Amino acid sequence: MAVIAKLQAPKPPHGKRRRLKSLAFVPTLMTLGNLVCGFAAIHFALRAVYELGAHPTNDASLAMPGTPWELMLPSFLSIGAGLVILGLVLDGLDGLLARVTRSTTDFGGQLDSLADVVTCGVAPATLMVAFMTKQLAGEAIVPSPISAHFLGRFAWVSAAVFVAFTAIRLARYNVEHAKADFDYKTFRGLPTPGAAVVIVALIIFQDQSIGATARAVIVYAMPFVALLSAYLMVTRIPYKRFHRAYLLRRRPFEHFVGFVAIFAIFWLYRAPTLLLLVFLYWLSGPVGLVVSRLRHKQPATAAAADDDAAEAERLRA
Repeated sequence: MAVIAKLQAPKPPHGKRRRLKSLAFVPTLMTLGNLVCGFAAIHFALRAVYELGAHPTNDASLAMPGTPWELMLPSFLSIGAGLVILGLVLDGLDGLLARVTRSTTDFGGQLDSLADVVTCGVAPATLMVAFMTKQLAGEAIVPSPISAHFLGRFAWVSAAVFVAFTAIRLARYNVEHAKADFDYKTFRGLPTPGAAVVIVALIIFQDQSIGATARAVIVYAMPFVALLSAYLMVTRIPYKRFHRAYLLRRRPFEHFVGFVAIFAIFWLYRAPTLLLLVFLYWLSGPVGLVVSRLRHKQPATAAAADDDAAEAERLRA
């Protein structure tokens, strides 16, 4: 009977199966595109500090003057940050296309992690070091492991820790993903794209007209943000998966209206909106954990109070 059932089971059309198989290389192209975006971001980070060392240049000599994106990406640092975000978009698309084309493989997963080490780890850290090098040049402070100033050493070490913890986070994810009881509903620890986009959102925001004081605050806060992001990556704090939390849940119309409103605000205030959304997600893990523990603690406290009241009533009796 099992043999007959197997023979009678509907099979996918050969044409559709052949088309899906012919598209199996697309996820790999997306992953390689992610890697190239990370490499290009490092290139623009180096371009941003040419004037301080190897070669004089001018941030005004960009390849896209007069375009709408020039307002959001006015310098080489911002272009590098934008390329990191583009790489993260490609990183999300490669997994989606791999599932659609049924071409998920261990090779693709390992290649994706190697690309993420560059785009989510090395590129944001390099952009951070280049940004702080430019901003601290007037004070003769250079982020370096052999810097004579504490801030220079601290900035470089925080960037190095960010890169190292990114690699640890990705390696741990690969190991846990291979287990049968892997949780596909949440991330355990801040995902590497979330950590990377915090750094690049700050870099994009500081390139706007925010004033010297606000920019100085970002300069001195950047190493602490990098260290906290690195720590959150290797913790077990749960973070929601965006598509499961907001796209696959009920009330899709309310979510659609919310996305339209956010997009409209983003179009008017790109850099501030990006920074706000990124930090809200960055904080959502720790805040959600605290709220969850408080909710679990309240029933236990109420039960203990009821027991005390019952015991007092018994003694009075």
